[in-house]
Amino acid sequence: MALRTSVKVGSITNLSDARYCAGMGVDWLGFRTMGNQEKYISPELFKEIFGWFAGPKVIAEVYGIQTQQQLEKVLADYQPEFIELSLKEFSVLQTLTHPTILSVTYSEFQQQKEIILKQKDRVEYLLVSSETDPAHIIELTKEFSVLVKMSNQFKPELPELPIHGIALDGSSEEKPGLKSYEALANVLELLEVD
Repeated sequence: MALRTSVKVGSITNLSDARYCAGMGVDWLGFRTMGNQEKYISPELFKEIFGWFAGPKVIAEVYGIQTQQQLEKVLADYQPEFIELSLKEFSVLQTLTHPTILSVTYSEFQQQKEIILKQKDRVEYLLVSSETDPAHIIELTKEFSVLVKMSNQFKPELPELPIHGIALDGSSEEKPGLKSYEALANVLELLEVD
């Protein structure tokens, strides 16, 4: 299975989503790793899920993280290939050894541009909302690889922009093994390459 653009699916909370996304050729799966966040997934549940899919790289979504020690624990417990955070957490953490996805608005980027550019080697991708003006997205792509976060509704013009890929969110299961993939399928099936 191949997709026309790179795809990240975040906030994964169940094996069904993880396996479906892996089967559809998604590049990254994101897991909320901080206990104070909605859709948090414990290290134990993560390990159970991780044993059942192959292909996508793992992203530790560390929104709400407050200390370097918490980051060290996340890295040990989840063994991610990427870290995802907002500007708030980015400014708190001094040492990031993993490729980082920085979630920002265009205005935040403009306000903190100097700081972000100084640490450009720490940022693999910028993650911006699909509501961002396309001209602003194009501007950001001149400095960084950009992922555009969609609310699981496909915007056909996005893959035409010079972006690296798109980001979606997983959803909860009604009960184990019973879930609808409609929201994800609506986007992923449109991105399939024949």
